[in-house]
Amino acid sequence: MTHLGRFIGLLCCGISTALAQYAAGVSIGAGVNLHTADFRTVSPDIPNCCPGFEAGSGAAWSLGLTYDGLPLAPRLRLLGELNYLRRDARLTQREAIVFSSDDGRAVAGTVQHELQTQLASLGITLLLGYSPLGSVPSLQLRAGIHTGWTVLAAFSQQELLVDPPYGRFLDTGTRSRNHYSGKLPNASSVSVLATVGARYLLPISDLFSLMPTVSGWFGLTPVVSGIAWRAHALHFSMGIVYSPLPEAPSPLRPGSPERP
Repeated sequence: MTHLGRFIGLLCCGISTALAQYAAGVSIGAGVNLHTADFRTVSPDIPNCCPGFEAGSGAAWSLGLTYDGLPLAPRLRLLGELNYLRRDARLTQREAIVFSSDDGRAVAGTVQHELQTQLASLGITLLLGYSPLGSVPSLQLRAGIHTGWTVLAAFSQQELLVDPPYGRFLDTGTRSRNHYSGKLPNASSVSVLATVGARYLLPISDLFSLMPTVSGWFGLTPVVSGIAWRAHALHFSMGIVYSPLPEAPSPLRPGSPERP
């Protein structure tokens, strides 16, 4: 059989009308974190001259254990996952200011405020999975709620003189100031996120399947208590799951009586 024939055969298995009894396995994912914000500083005790952070982004990655095995209706299932999520991001904001040169002239300039965060949580996700196409049960749409416990919340910040290419801050004698780093003050200990997405089971044997999944995560609780700061994400993950198909009924032998 040619490689093309094997590939077509694999796809045909992937769109089988038989639905796995359950699917349990592991996954690893990557994507992008998208933070929305409306605050000046992470804490009143930490000086920051930023007029206000508004947004940021960063690399996302995740690890998960998944179990899909509680039928609620012919096409509806209850799913459970254990997830480790990294929600790091870099928030920046530029500000136009006027400097005073050594000879007393006013010079237009630009400073950039930077806030780098490291966030991680370990939590449980409960989802409803719905197969919209009876002829393609391997395709499943999902929606649910994730509750995570913060295991890492750290930050670092600085203010940089971007323009003009010469000059320095008087208080530090350098082109940067307001350097602070450490544990993120008042970070929320519990995070709640809504998630929606879709997954597809692609059989690689009678017992195992690949499980590509795309999902969006929407922060419902703030990153820091009392601050308008939410962490959202878009993930793509690939899993390998144990997903046995139900046993087909034994055919009747010729001449044998019909079963009641």
